[in-house]
Amino acid sequence: MIIVIIYFFGYNIKYNNDSIFFILIFLSLGFSLIILFFPILEKIEGQNPGSFLLYPLKKIKYIILNIFCYSFLIGLMCFIFAISNFLSENRKYRFLNSSNVNITEGRINKIDTVMIRSGKKPVAYLNYKVAKKIYDFELLNKNRKYILNQKVKLKYSLEHPDMFEVLE
Repeated sequence: MIIVIIYFFGYNIKYNNDSIFFILIFLSLGFSLIILFFPILEKIEGQNPGSFLLYPLKKIKYIILNIFCYSFLIGLMCFIFAISNFLSENRKYRFLNSSNVNITEGRINKIDTVMIRSGKKPVAYLNYKVAKKIYDFELLNKNRKYILNQKVKLKYSLEHPDMFEVLE
C-alpha cells in the first residue's frame, strides 16, 4: 500500500518541502511492517530468559535475535522506501519524456531560507500557471542560482501538470 501511495503521489518529492509526507510514509511503513512481523517479534520477546547472571548464553542469543530482527525491519523499511521513490521517479520521467508535454515559463516569486536540522537551506519558490491553475513549488537555491522575479523555463506533462522538470 505504501509503495502505491509513493508511486502515485511522490513524484515531486525533490521539489516539495513536505517533511510531513516523509514522516507519515515512514511511520506508516514502519507500523505496517511491525504488524506484519508481529508474530515473529512476539515469539522472540516471549523467549526472554530473564537475568543475564543466571542464563548468560540465552540472554546473549535473545539480544542478538532482537538486534537482527529490528535491523532487518529498519533495513526493509529503507529498501521499500528507496524502491518506491525510484518507481515514482521513473513514472514521472515516463510522462515527461512522452510526446504529451509542453514547455512554459515559471517565475520565482520568493527567495527564502528554511531552517533544517543541520542549519539553513536556501530556497526559491517557483510558480507557473497551466489552464488557469497556479502551481507552486519550492526549489533548492544552491549558490544563489535563482533570483527574485527570474523566469525559469520548465517542461510539464499535459496529463499531470504538476509533474515538471526545470530546464537549464
